[in-house]
Amino acid sequence: MRWRHPPVYRPLVDLSTMEERHVIITNRLDRTTILELCAQSEPDLMSAIHHPTGIPPLVQMLSELHFLASGYFQATVAIASGMSQPMFSNVLSRVLSALLKHMHSYIVFPQMEDLPTVKGDFYALGHIPNIIGAMDGTHVAFVPPAGVNKCTEIGRVTIL
Repeated sequence: MRWRHPPVYRPLVDLSTMEERHVIITNRLDRTTILELCAQSEPDLMSAIHHPTGIPPLVQMLSELHFLASGYFQATVAIASGMSQPMFSNVLSRVLSALLKHMHSYIVFPQMEDLPTVKGDFYALGHIPNIIGAMDGTHVAFVPPAGVNKCTEIGRVTIL
C-alpha cells in the first residue's frame, strides 16, 4: 500500500516538559528510571521508527508505562499518546517484550533464607505480620493460578 502523503506522527507526550511529580503519577516511575529503561530497550524499539508513522522509542515507552500504571483501555492511552489504537497495540507488544528482557534488573523477590528478616523488617515498619514485599503502595489484584480450587477466608490457597 502506498501512501499519498505519509502520516506524520506528532508526539503529544513530552517527558522534558513534565514536572517530576507528574511523571511519577502518570508512569509510576521517575524520569531517570524511564530514561534508563528506554536506553536499555532502544534497540528493540527502533524498528517502529521505520514505520511510516515513526514513533520514537521514548514515546513508545511512556505510552506503555502509562497504560500499565493507569489500567485504562488501549484506545484511551493511544489517543492520549497521539497514535491509533492498532499502532498502540503493536507498541504494547514491542515494549512489553523489551521490558521483559530487563525485568530481573528491576524486580527482585526475596530468597527463602531471607524471608524471616524481610518479615521482621516489615513488621517493624507497620506492625503487620507476614509481609514479604511491597510495590509503590499500589493495590494489586492477584489472580490464582490454574488448578486452584479453594481459597480460605484468611487468604491461604489450596492447590488440588
